Amino acid sequence: MNKSNPGAWSEDYLRHQQNEELQELHRQLREKDRIFENYKKSRGGLEVFFRKVQDAIRPVSPLPQRHVAEKKRTKTTVFAVNQTSDSHMGAVQGTDEIEGLNGFNPKICESRNMNFARMSLSYFNTMRSAYNVNELVWLYTGDLVSGDIHQELLTTNAFPLPVQVAEAAGLHAKQVAFMAPHFEHIRIEFIVDDNHARLTKKPQASEAGYNSMNYLVGVMMKQYLSSHTNVEVNIYPMHEKVIKVGNMRYLIMHGHSIQGWMGVPWYGIERRAGKEATARMQAIMQSQDDQMLWKMKELGFHKMVHGHFHVNFDGPMYACAASIQGTTAYDHKDGRFSPPGQPSWLVGPKGEFARTNFKLL
Repeated sequence: MNKSNPGAWSEDYLRHQQNEELQELHRQLREKDRIFENYKKSRGGLEVFFRKVQDAIRPVSPLPQRHVAEKKRTKTTVFAVNQTSDSHMGAVQGTDEIEGLNGFNPKICESRNMNFARMSLSYFNTMRSAYNVNELVWLYTGDLVSGDIHQELLTTNAFPLPVQVAEAAGLHAKQVAFMAPHFEHIRIEFIVDDNHARLTKKPQASEAGYNSMNYLVGVMMKQYLSSHTNVEVNIYPMHEKVIKVGNMRYLIMHGHSIQGWMGVPWYGIERRAGKEATARMQAIMQSQDDQMLWKMKELGFHKMVHGHFHVNFDGPMYACAASIQGTTAYDHKDGRFSPPGQPSWLVGPKGEFARTNFKLL
């Protein structure tokens, strides 16, 4: 048989060739089925693990309510806002390694977080001399654990990732429980997808909000605070989310997807804010008239709020929180100084004002 001449191909040869191709297609389908089954087992295992941890948590008992709202018509009602970002629970930084510029360990992490709660409460109480401040919105924007994403973290962290998760959840629940008696209502807006808590070697896009130990931090916090009737916990297992505070709409995210290199990547942040605004405006304008208002409320935003860069800055279109951890050896070797801090601000009828970056050294 001459295989180079199609006309010379016999019926047996064609049947044999087709059978080989069919076997290869069946092999590829079996491979896809195997990959999908492994994925379902992995995802199911995480869900079972999360549920067991959640069921094992005993809620924190609320403290007696201390705040009594004043009903004076002369005072404007405003919202208090706190942002917590980049706590890096479990990380360790020796002072001798960075010329005494900073030191960090789990005890310092707890101290700085609780100091932030105390400082912000004092700040809001001062503002109550001029405004009705009855509701606190607390933005949690990721990297609450140190994680295991780098080899150096595996060797220098104070304890393994599961312990980091438990410590972070307990600490941040303690933060909120401390503030709860002083407000009529506290609303936690918790974005999951971040950098240090991811379970993959490289950041992923699809289902990144679930394939992250930060999801477990949020779930545990919610369980710890379940006895606090004036605390609402919203967990967003996604990369970004538009949330409402008064008349302001904030696009909250961690910030690790912003393109940049070293220091504050101003161009990358400007470009990201512009791309988000353009894409969302296009989605709004292409919708039907009866859907447009709904899409504006769901997709439109006034300002992008994030962390990740460990430096406090604020602008009309975006704002970034400093970190709890502060200057690291990674910062020091590149000549950067990033003092620890966290921001608070107010939102009134005319928008946000009085932003304060509390220095936590």
